[in-house]
Amino acid sequence: MRRPTPPIITDVMISPKLWPRVTLVWSIAYNSELVKTPPKSWWDMTKPEYGKKQIGQVIAASGGTTWTRVMFERQVLGEDYWAKQAATDPVLFPSGAPMSDAIVRGEVTMGPILYNAIFPKQRDGAPVEMIFPPEGAPVNPYASGIPKTAAHPNAAKLFLNWCMSTEGQSFMIKQQGNLTSLKTAPVYPKGFDPEKVKLWVPDFKQYVALHKDWVEAWNKTYNYRQ
Repeated sequence: MRRPTPPIITDVMISPKLWPRVTLVWSIAYNSELVKTPPKSWWDMTKPEYGKKQIGQVIAASGGTTWTRVMFERQVLGEDYWAKQAATDPVLFPSGAPMSDAIVRGEVTMGPILYNAIFPKQRDGAPVEMIFPPEGAPVNPYASGIPKTAAHPNAAKLFLNWCMSTEGQSFMIKQQGNLTSLKTAPVYPKGFDPEKVKLWVPDFKQYVALHKDWVEAWNKTYNYRQ
């Protein structure tokens, strides 16, 4: 008998045949041994007092999750946010993996990063803390489905059904550092207060239409060349 799937946030559904099995969320992380005045907001990432080359940034062209953050910055924080943030002369990284290592080593002391990219470091004892800024937490739902050519469709349905259950989502939140697209989260990551932090889901049509021009504009603002 199929277990009912709990209600999910409608904004994350791009097709009735695909389900948001994994939901990644952006946070701001910092090295707790080196940062004496922790950041509390996205706008803190523009403060010159943190010093040149102390803030890390994953480049806009790195992938879909970073593109979500870039969209959020411009649409929610304003068109001048990139310029103000770029003025801190941040260190640019190709992805969250090397950036999380750099935060742990103190090569940079803070920066916006996917929670699941830095969570394992904290879990294993690294001196890092993460916050979810009050201006919003951009999320990227990763869709999963079952193709018609699946060799074992019933097993696939069973697995996907478990993944979308409160049990499965709890596992991914607690063990992998994800969030959830369920309307009622079974648990939240440390420091995430649903009463204070609003989830931000990109508009899918804009997600596709704006990408080329906005990534080029971001590259120009941050003086980044591939």
